[in-house]
Amino acid sequence: MKTMSIENMFGDLDKIDILAETKTGEVVMVLVCNGFIDGSPETQKALLDKMEGYLNHTQSEEFQKEYGGWPVILRVTLGREPDEHILALLSKCPAWAADYGVKLEFEIGGKQVRIVES
Repeated sequence: MKTMSIENMFGDLDKIDILAETKTGEVVMVLVCNGFIDGSPETQKALLDKMEGYLNHTQSEEFQKEYGGWPVILRVTLGREPDEHILALLSKCPAWAADYGVKLEFEIGGKQVRIVES
């Protein structure tokens, strides 16, 4: 199995991949994860750092000015089924996102999935 660099998996860690407004009045931020996401400590930290960047962005003055009061969804989109360590990590994240007032959604291979806490 070919290993990918963290930049190939998550792109620029300081950049929001996609931020869109839905027709139903929500803000959706999409974190795009490419390739196979391994469960190494470095990968787990990079994923959490990127998610934290998204969550912190929702608290920024710029975001609040534009979208204050809008429901916010953070959709973590994985191209392929990740390592079981990543699934376990993601299962613990909805409560963290909820602390920011953000709903967390997961998509694997183009299908929305529910990741339950293990």
